[in-house]
Amino acid sequence: MNRNWSKKEHKQLLRLVDKYGFAWLRISKELDRTSDSCRMRYRNSIGETNAQNKLDNLDYKSLKTNMPVIGLFDVETLPIEAYAWSLYKVDIYQEQIKKPTGLLSWAGKFLNQPDVYSDILTPEEAVDRNEERITKSCWEFLSKCDIVVGHNLIDFDRKTINTYILKYGLPPLHYKMVDTLKLVRANVRLDSNKMKFVNDYLGIRTKIENEGFPLWRACSDGDPEALATMLEYNEGDIFALEDLYYKVRPYFRYFNAALYNTIEERQCPVCGCMELDKQDKFYMTPAGKWYSYRCTECGCLSRGKENLLSKHKRKLLLNPIS
Repeated sequence: MNRNWSKKEHKQLLRLVDKYGFAWLRISKELDRTSDSCRMRYRNSIGETNAQNKLDNLDYKSLKTNMPVIGLFDVETLPIEAYAWSLYKVDIYQEQIKKPTGLLSWAGKFLNQPDVYSDILTPEEAVDRNEERITKSCWEFLSKCDIVVGHNLIDFDRKTINTYILKYGLPPLHYKMVDTLKLVRANVRLDSNKMKFVNDYLGIRTKIENEGFPLWRACSDGDPEALATMLEYNEGDIFALEDLYYKVRPYFRYFNAALYNTIEERQCPVCGCMELDKQDKFYMTPAGKWYSYRCTECGCLSRGKENLLSKHKRKLLLNPIS
């Protein structure tokens, strides 16, 4: 990036910031930090009001990312309260349930956005197990997402929130899912796949510590201080999840970012970056041969759509019989 930037190039850069949002915003700030002389030329050629101030004062909420709207999401639930005669090999029947499990809180964040959105039961709602209000606020958040990311999202968080969406008569939601738990399980072998262990192993932000079950019991009793602590804990999971997302996203195979914009250039299917390195090694299948590319931003490998084999060659290909 260290080179002389002309007035024309700076103007083009600002247009790209307007058009492509965060990806070009990061690039533009990096360019402005290359040297003091570059910064001075930047201000003199474009004008500080129209250039540097424009970059620094952009409204992050209104930036167009040309990416699918990706939501990071996590829920916490209340425990079942039930009668039992033993601590071992207990079977709980419906008649023994004093209070069923319930949605306690949720937290979410749009990727590359600063704000965290969350909601938790009031003390009265916690005692009554009345989740209607926070179910509706959660529905509003998820309804804005094209893709939802979570750790154990498919088997727990999605099914949990769908339970209350159904209970309170809200319409079903459609979004693609990225489950970091399943992705970690499928691609690496760790001693534990829990998010705290994975994040500690990777040296990134991890979950906030809490006192364990006594916190959930206090929330179930409607303790305001415990509810405030629980919400902080739930929100902390979102930041840990965001760091994990960036670590494992080169392994995603669930969506194609280029489908969500009108850019007619080759893009990384995971992060939308247009800076791709063509690999010397081709991608081969029984049906043909394709160029392969590595994203310079996230490291994801992808392949082109044009089959490099001639039609005649493809007709001559044989498949082994299993």
